Amino acid sequence: MTILVVKGTWTKKEGYLSMIAEKEIIVREATDEDADGIIKVLMSTKLDEETWAGNKIFVAENLRKRPRNKQFIVLLAEFGSSIIGFIDCAVFPSFWECKKQGLIIDLFVHPAYQSKGVGSKLLKALIKRASAENIVELHVSTGRKNAKARKLYGKLGFTEEHLLLERSQRD
Repeated sequence: MTILVVKGTWTKKEGYLSMIAEKEIIVREATDEDADGIIKVLMSTKLDEETWAGNKIFVAENLRKRPRNKQFIVLLAEFGSSIIGFIDCAVFPSFWECKKQGLIIDLFVHPAYQSKGVGSKLLKALIKRASAENIVELHVSTGRKNAKARKLYGKLGFTEEHLLLERSQRD
């Protein structure tokens, strides 16, 4: 378990209580029961309830499968009893490296808790976990214009190494 102590004023936003004082943010392994909290974090970032209406079942089913699947690492950040962020990583064998590699799929932090070290703490915990599981490389993809994410990843040793090409399979 990793604990980050954050000092400062927490504002009331989106149902989170206002608090002034030191509070603990705990990073831990996600369980099946955490799916609803993770969905709330996803919904807080950009998407409204109407957008999520069709996707909720899909997301819930897949999130509930990930923590039991050894090919995924899913960690989350809690403040009090609320999930405020999460990171998940797919683990796969590299035939070239002859070892395991990881691909960070998602890193989301509730907007009320962004720029408070939560994303950094989640990423550091994942790096530590990957090292313990003999994962030799971690990869991540982010938008070219996402300066905050690029800065965070760069601060923790990620470098631009490869070009990622994408082909949409959507109708």
